[in-house]
Amino acid sequence: VLSFYLAAQEKGIENFLRLISPVKSRSYVVSLWKRSQEKIGLWFQGQMLLGVLVGVLAFLGLTILGIESALFLAVIMMVFEIIPVFGPILAAVPGVAIAFTEGIRGVDPGLTAGLFVALFYFIIQQFESHLIYPLVVRKVIGIPPVLVIVALVVGAKMAGFLGILLSVPITAIIMEFLNDLAKERKIFED
Repeated sequence: VLSFYLAAQEKGIENFLRLISPVKSRSYVVSLWKRSQEKIGLWFQGQMLLGVLVGVLAFLGLTILGIESALFLAVIMMVFEIIPVFGPILAAVPGVAIAFTEGIRGVDPGLTAGLFVALFYFIIQQFESHLIYPLVVRKVIGIPPVLVIVALVVGAKMAGFLGILLSVPITAIIMEFLNDLAKERKIFED
């Protein structure tokens, strides 16, 4: 309940951080929070871009396979893409069911048509998870793809589904803090 009120208030979290942080580091903590908010906003924009890319791929592939409701299924894929890892699996269920009951181009309704569409969704999911997602996150947020994959695995092991959802934003915050430390200690030179 407290976190809801802090988030709902215009500068609730910022004011809370000012309240609990030591006086000498107060401005730094608020600055880190503001930069982290920007990174999280960029991450969400990246998720939206990813949803559009996957939706277009799904529409093209389902159209080629001859599924009549390809646009509807592509929109479902776009919406469910917001949910990392499980979203594409949930989005595949209606497509496989439609292929199983109606068939696809050149294949009668049944198990074979359902398996073809399931394979198509699997290929899209693998392409998205291992290629598009890390590249979009790197371009938009600035986190290397390998670190994104490690963050997702660690988040899943530590907190399950919630860990998967929060792993990239938390990694962005940690990267921002580590960059500040590196600048302060002059570890990296521009």
